[in-house]
Amino acid sequence: MKICIIGMNLTSLMLSKALVNNGCIVNIFNLNKKTTNYSTRTIGISDSNISFIKNNIINIDNKKFHNIKKIRIFSEKKSEIIKFYNKGQNLFSLVEINNFFKILQNNLKKNKLFKLFTLDENIFKKSYFNKKFDLIINCEKQNFISRKYFSNKFQKDYDSIAYTALLYHQKIKNIEARQYFTNSGPLAFLPLSSKITSVVFSAYNSKKLDDKSFKKFVLSFNDILNIKKFSEFQKAKLNFSLARKYYFKNILLFGDGLHQIHPLAGQGFNMTIRDLKILVNIINERYENGLELDVSCLRSFEDLAKPKNLIFSESINLIHNIFRTKNNFGRENFYKLIKKIGENKKFNDFFIKTADEGIKGI
Repeated sequence: MKICIIGMNLTSLMLSKALVNNGCIVNIFNLNKKTTNYSTRTIGISDSNISFIKNNIINIDNKKFHNIKKIRIFSEKKSEIIKFYNKGQNLFSLVEINNFFKILQNNLKKNKLFKLFTLDENIFKKSYFNKKFDLIINCEKQNFISRKYFSNKFQKDYDSIAYTALLYHQKIKNIEARQYFTNSGPLAFLPLSSKITSVVFSAYNSKKLDDKSFKKFVLSFNDILNIKKFSEFQKAKLNFSLARKYYFKNILLFGDGLHQIHPLAGQGFNMTIRDLKILVNIINERYENGLELDVSCLRSFEDLAKPKNLIFSESINLIHNIFRTKNNFGRENFYKLIKKIGENKKFNDFFIKTADEGIKGI
């Protein structure tokens, strides 16, 4: 099987590694010659997804991940609203995107089934797009394939800008993630090691901050870390996007092209990994039954993944909308209600399980 993957990003590398592990010939075409720098970006990966990565993609050293055992949610006034704690068990793990990217890239370079091409989009269209590939998987959200075949999407502008940075501080145990629902937007502190914490601020109303203002805002909510220095911050506009159509003929849309959600729950990349689980299971089943990979695989993938992604992404939107409009409910009464719900063990267990495994039973 010969598969074309478009895009040079973390999603395309994970997908490539999963496919070559199954004996597929994979050609990645990087149509964007600019190198994407995620120097301050981290991703949270749930425990079940970590297990999937290690068993089906690449067995990464545990030291590359930093385990989080507790999540605490606070109000603007720093009072605790809700806490998630599973008897000391790991809830999720943090990893730097750049480090994960390099591990996958270096591993794939050694594999004879894998090739990387860096080309201009027009050259790719003329010379490679019409070549014989069993499947074409587009892992980019903005290119000629996305525009021509997958432009029809559910979309929403969150009217927010995400600011990310790394905080370097004195050594602490650092196993607790904290999120503050401030009046200016959600602010999350995500432990990356005993001495480094990632901070993500999703500023409402596309509020623009300079370096000094960003640092001042973060420090006003920092009661634990003895910060020595900040990295440079990066920023990105936040939008919601959900594809209405997952495939066209033998072309599959994947990764950020399929769905982009608000980062407040840290579930964006976990959704992509769950999509990858579904796709890998379909491919494995095909091989076990001696069948080729064809358009019916893509149809099966859409049937299985689409309803889960719709429900999960809209659930995140609901949480975002509720907290953003909390003043309409009466702020103090709202927080009391959320705290009461969070104290319910069944709800707490359900939330932890759903964050780990996604939507089940569809």
